[in-house]
Amino acid sequence: MNKSIASLLFLLAFWSNCLRAQHGLKAEYYNGIEFDKKVATRIDDKIDFFWLDKPPVRGLDPNYCSVRWTGRLFAPETGTYTFSARVDDGIRVWVGGVMVINNWNLNDVGIFSGQVKMEASKQYDLKVEFFNALVEAEITLLWELPSEEASFPGLFGRNFKVVEPEYFLQAPEQKPPPPKPAPKVEVAESATENKMPAPPPTSPKPKPKKQQDAPPPATNPAAKTVVHKDTIERYTPKNVNFERGKSIMLAASHRELDNLAAFLLRNPDIRLKVEGHTDVIGDPDKNWELSEERAEAVAAYLVQKGIEAERIQAKGYGSSKPLVKGDPKKHYPVNRRVEFIFY
Repeated sequence: MNKSIASLLFLLAFWSNCLRAQHGLKAEYYNGIEFDKKVATRIDDKIDFFWLDKPPVRGLDPNYCSVRWTGRLFAPETGTYTFSARVDDGIRVWVGGVMVINNWNLNDVGIFSGQVKMEASKQYDLKVEFFNALVEAEITLLWELPSEEASFPGLFGRNFKVVEPEYFLQAPEQKPPPPKPAPKVEVAESATENKMPAPPPTSPKPKPKKQQDAPPPATNPAAKTVVHKDTIERYTPKNVNFERGKSIMLAASHRELDNLAAFLLRNPDIRLKVEGHTDVIGDPDKNWELSEERAEAVAAYLVQKGIEAERIQAKGYGSSKPLVKGDPKKHYPVNRRVEFIFY
């Protein structure tokens, strides 16, 4: 067969499959930020959403929800694609089974990017996961084609565009083949009469024993809510830092505290004690006061994120509870810390 004819037939077959496939992505909407309870499933043309109190589907909690989009992505050209997502809060993107973007954290509105190589006219499995916690929700999936070079260095010089519906495909539903008819078995006729042997005598079935109802599980009214250790450790901040000699938190500390706030909002029965500690360098009274102010600053930040003030206790201990004891004139940074106790 002529190569040009073979190529033409291949392209016709490919575009025939594209026409039979439905454009858009399968979207699964859940309440809860970890895909806890499915609310709705539908086809979304593209991923470009923003809402405050009116989510895109009925029954979805606008403040605490998650969405998973799946389908196939058509690559119009060969080369390295740059994907970008403008999102508030968490985002994960896989293209062809490769994780391109991974930022599963609380964010005030961030832009996250990643790259992957694709070949022209091929389709790649696509999965996008998103969650929102606290106030507004926003997610937009963009890309920059290999042929669209940046106009000038930096984010604003990039040629990012929303991925349009014609590049998203849903495979047509495959109907199972009809069951094959059972083969006919021909029985040869016998000249003599076939006598079936008499069935063996059956013994009477034993009477089933009456099952005793299982006793109800014992309840302990004094039992307290137990939280799995791994869950507590996952959301306990490890790096809460302040300006030197002050109770002003550094911006780098906010992300861990945002994750903690989301955890506390999902677990309203848990209470928290925030402890401030300093080293022994300096005036003991001022150190005690500083440790108290830092603990209160952390508590105030969590209250701003929606945690009830009565669930949080803040207390300063100055240098009275060092992690490392030694020469009082030496500098022990590890003793300057904020500790979190859950109960």
